[in-house]
Amino acid sequence: MPYPASGGHRDPASRYMAAVACLVFGGCVASTSRAHAQDGRVVVFDPAFLTGDGLSAADLQRFSRGNPVLPGSYDVDIWMNGEWQARRPIRFEAHSGGTDATPCVAYDDLVSFGLAPDRTHPRIDDPCLEIGQRIGAATARLDVGEQRLDIEVPQAAMARRRPGAVPPGQWDSGVTAGLLAWRMSVRDISTVGRRHTSGFFGADAGVNLGAWRLRHAGAWSSGRYRRRHGFVERHVGSLGSHIRIGDISLAGDLFTPVRLRGISMASDARMTADASSGYRPPVKGVAATHATVRVTQNGVLLRELTVPPGPFSIDDLHGAGQGGDLEVNVEESDGHRWSFRVPFFPVPELMREGHTGYAVSAGRALVGRRYARDMIQATWRHGFPRRVTVYAGASMWPRHASALVGAATDTLVGAFATDLTHSSSRGGGNARLWRVRHGKRWNDRTLLSFGASRGHDAPPPGSRRARTRAMAVRRVDAAVQRDLGHERGALSISASYSSYGRQDGSTSDQAVSWTRSWRRATMDLSLRRSVRRGMTGRRSEMSGQFGISLPLGVAATSLNLHATVLGGRAGGARIGITGSSGEGGATLYGATLGYGRRGARRADVSLVRLLPVGEIAAAVDRTESTHAASLSAAGGVVIHAGGISFSQRLGEAVALVRAPGATGARIGAGHGTRIDRRGHAIVPYLTPFRWNSVDLDPTGLPMDVSVVSTHRRVAPTPGAVVLVPFDTDVARTWLVTASFADGAPLPFGADVIDAMGRSVGVIGQMGRMFLRTPDAASHWAVRWEGATGECILRLRNTTKTAAGDARYLGVCE
Repeated sequence: MPYPASGGHRDPASRYMAAVACLVFGGCVASTSRAHAQDGRVVVFDPAFLTGDGLSAADLQRFSRGNPVLPGSYDVDIWMNGEWQARRPIRFEAHSGGTDATPCVAYDDLVSFGLAPDRTHPRIDDPCLEIGQRIGAATARLDVGEQRLDIEVPQAAMARRRPGAVPPGQWDSGVTAGLLAWRMSVRDISTVGRRHTSGFFGADAGVNLGAWRLRHAGAWSSGRYRRRHGFVERHVGSLGSHIRIGDISLAGDLFTPVRLRGISMASDARMTADASSGYRPPVKGVAATHATVRVTQNGVLLRELTVPPGPFSIDDLHGAGQGGDLEVNVEESDGHRWSFRVPFFPVPELMREGHTGYAVSAGRALVGRRYARDMIQATWRHGFPRRVTVYAGASMWPRHASALVGAATDTLVGAFATDLTHSSSRGGGNARLWRVRHGKRWNDRTLLSFGASRGHDAPPPGSRRARTRAMAVRRVDAAVQRDLGHERGALSISASYSSYGRQDGSTSDQAVSWTRSWRRATMDLSLRRSVRRGMTGRRSEMSGQFGISLPLGVAATSLNLHATVLGGRAGGARIGITGSSGEGGATLYGATLGYGRRGARRADVSLVRLLPVGEIAAAVDRTESTHAASLSAAGGVVIHAGGISFSQRLGEAVALVRAPGATGARIGAGHGTRIDRRGHAIVPYLTPFRWNSVDLDPTGLPMDVSVVSTHRRVAPTPGAVVLVPFDTDVARTWLVTASFADGAPLPFGADVIDAMGRSVGVIGQMGRMFLRTPDAASHWAVRWEGATGECILRLRNTTKTAAGDARYLGVCE
């Protein structure tokens, strides 16, 4: 436990005294401390509740005004109106005549925690003035034992912020670090009279310097290294965007994806106030009285709130992600009830009202095997009132240009999106291509989606079709999904048709699948038909599959039996098992037997082991004519100021956990992730711009190691390596029962002081105490009633507890 950095050294003693007093008085002291600390009320304890001798010397005066906070600096978790904000050192100062020290919190820090600037209160720059004098009815309470500072401010003085939003001031760009995510494999294949061995090694490397990210990715295979990308990027919070320079990939739903060597700047919807990129329709209405508004979707309650008379707007429905009309029920205070529907079906083009998204890129685009010059591309979207989104884009190449304009809307009969693309090429003429998309969900059981494209497509320079004229395009896609009920399963039907000119011909696909769960088993049946027409003629193929999966329920493991029957060219049957075992399912295994067409037999076995430093996998596959074996491994490495740490994988953002002395402690997320011998661990998957919880499980740590707090919350930026420190106290522990030389117990509540003048414990009933000292000591000083009573405690004998811990007997002289 950390000691105050200045202004006193009795912080640990206060914690121990509070704990002992809580045990003695049942919750009275704890509740009194939390409710009345810093408000001046006096509580008188009756020593008659204590048992034993020497009670007249019990030092209880310090508890008369709750659990006192002594002046000094405390490393605390700061909570504002019940929401965690930050962990940082806070200085506490005592005012004249006061019994408690008050926290010094700067005004700008309060604003970053959610206080509305100058809304209902004047700005007061004295950070150590009691918060109730700075903001009316505000309070601040420190829980010394939990190292938690709770600040409560009236809701009217708080800034309006959507639930779950992370203020930009609390985004964490992480520390300077190097990263390497690697994967490798070796495969050996033997056939009749021939053997072939191949290897692969891929790596994603990076360096973080503040908010800048340097990234490079490539792979070595067949004796050749191929670079996938290499760029420098950073986020620009003031613009809600990120900028990237280098070899990058442009992917979107308005233009064909392309590789670019240049610069790109695009908005990042994850940076918005609601930290959500998906479209959610606003729910608007007018309440005649104080009313309760309930919003449901497919029978699920998404939001319920009470609104005053007048207009209301709800635009933070985070649970409305799967589509389906929103049912809005309004119950007025006079008993009147009314309802209405808000249509909602998610399509990529839709954006929330008032939100804008953009992307601008320029450089040299790689199409085929050569670069085209002066490629510029830009896209723009904006959400307008009445659930309408307008979008546009432009792409310019040498001798070629394309422009797109479209709109999307959500109605009671479903969501619609339509756009028109006009392309112009020198020597290739003009071309127009239109697209339309529609989607609709009925109640919670049926989903329909439809898309169609028709017109002519003018290919960009450098592509395989660049020298041909614009070609006719026709494409239709339709899908229906239906939940038949718990007893009947789910049915899915899809069909598509596409035609890209005479040379490429046409393609037609139809598929139907049915899935049903019966008790513990899961069954699925699917049929698929494909027809290809081209210059070489017509080719048709039809296939089917029936599978069943059944958990076997073996204790201490996860084991499933699966069987599959295939039809068509890949016809045959297979039966096998898959499962996992070990802590957190760290070992995965599988085995399959089967036969193909004409009775060809096949067998394969696989094993995957997840380790703290990565993962390793092996597989063996055998048929009558082929024997194959493979070995693969993957992992991640983070190089930081504290050394080198290993991980199973590395995600978009990672947490570097630091807990000195807590070797072996488990991290709440990840398979087998534990603190290494240097006191570090990697949490590989964090979500950028969102709160991510990181928990430390101290189970199994020795008594000499204590963890002040086991929970942290961070909001990283993309690519960040966020340092998450956990305060640990590594000290020797002593379980002591002591008395005076005449056998009388020591005074209850007396302090135990070490040779450095630090308070390391408190005397409990019957002279029992629990001491924690950073260094071994031969004796301690015991003081009570200020400095009027004092004796020297020395240890004499040692016994063992039932748990095997050492218990010491001592005499105070």
